[in-house]
Amino acid sequence: MSSKFDLMETMNDALINFYEKNDLEHLCALDSQIVGNYKTPEQREWLESFSETWEKLQDARWLDD
Repeated sequence: MSSKFDLMETMNDALINFYEKNDLEHLCALDSQIVGNYKTPEQREWLESFSETWEKLQDARWLDD
Protein backbone atom coordinates (compact mmCIF):
# COMPACT_ATOMS: atom_id res chain seq x y z
CA MET A 1 0.00 0.00 0.00
CA SER A 2 1.36 3.37 -0.97
CA SER A 3 1.78 6.13 1.58
CA LYS A 4 0.78 8.65 -1.11
CA PHE A 5 -2.57 10.31 -0.45
CA ASP A 6 -5.07 8.96 -2.97
CA LEU A 7 -7.77 11.57 -3.53
CA MET A 8 -9.87 9.33 -5.78
CA GLU A 9 -9.92 6.59 -3.14
CA THR A 10 -10.86 9.12 -0.47
CA MET A 11 -13.70 10.50 -2.59
CA ASN A 12 -14.96 6.98 -3.37
CA ASP A 13 -14.82 6.08 0.34
CA ALA A 14 -16.87 9.19 1.19
CA LEU A 15 -19.54 8.25 -1.36
CA ILE A 16 -19.69 4.64 -0.19
CA ASN A 17 -19.97 5.81 3.41
CA PHE A 18 -22.82 8.15 2.42
CA TYR A 19 -24.72 5.32 0.72
CA GLU A 20 -24.22 2.91 3.61
CA LYS A 21 -25.11 5.49 6.27
CA ASN A 22 -28.32 6.40 4.43
CA ASP A 23 -29.22 2.86 3.29
CA LEU A 24 -29.14 3.78 -0.40
CA GLU A 25 -28.16 1.84 -3.51
CA HIS A 26 -24.51 2.22 -4.51
CA LEU A 27 -24.40 4.19 -7.79
CA CYS A 28 -22.28 7.04 -9.04
CA ALA A 29 -23.42 10.31 -7.47
CA LEU A 30 -24.69 11.75 -10.75
CA ASP A 31 -26.73 8.63 -11.52
CA SER A 32 -28.22 8.80 -8.03
CA GLN A 33 -29.44 12.32 -8.71
CA ILE A 34 -30.92 11.34 -12.07
CA VAL A 35 -32.81 8.26 -10.86
CA GLY A 36 -33.82 9.67 -7.47
CA ASN A 37 -31.58 7.46 -5.34
CA TYR A 38 -32.06 9.61 -2.23
CA LYS A 39 -34.72 9.91 0.47
CA THR A 40 -34.51 13.56 1.55
CA PRO A 41 -33.75 16.94 0.02
CA GLU A 42 -30.62 17.06 2.19
CA GLN A 43 -29.35 13.82 0.64
CA ARG A 44 -30.02 15.19 -2.84
CA GLU A 45 -28.09 18.36 -1.95
CA TRP A 46 -25.17 16.28 -0.64
CA LEU A 47 -25.08 14.32 -3.91
CA GLU A 48 -25.17 17.55 -5.92
CA SER A 49 -22.32 19.01 -3.89
CA PHE A 50 -20.30 15.80 -4.18
CA SER A 51 -20.80 15.72 -7.96
CA GLU A 52 -19.76 19.36 -8.34
CA THR A 53 -16.64 18.74 -6.28
CA TRP A 54 -15.82 15.60 -8.29
CA GLU A 55 -16.14 17.52 -11.56
CA LYS A 56 -13.91 20.36 -10.32
CA LEU A 57 -11.26 17.87 -9.19
CA GLN A 58 -11.43 16.09 -12.56
CA ASP A 59 -11.15 19.36 -14.47
CA ALA A 60 -8.09 20.27 -12.40
CA ARG A 61 -6.67 16.80 -13.06
CA TRP A 62 -6.49 16.01 -9.34
CA LEU A 63 -8.09 12.61 -9.97
CA ASP A 64 -5.63 11.52 -12.65
CA ASP A 65 -3.16 8.73 -11.96
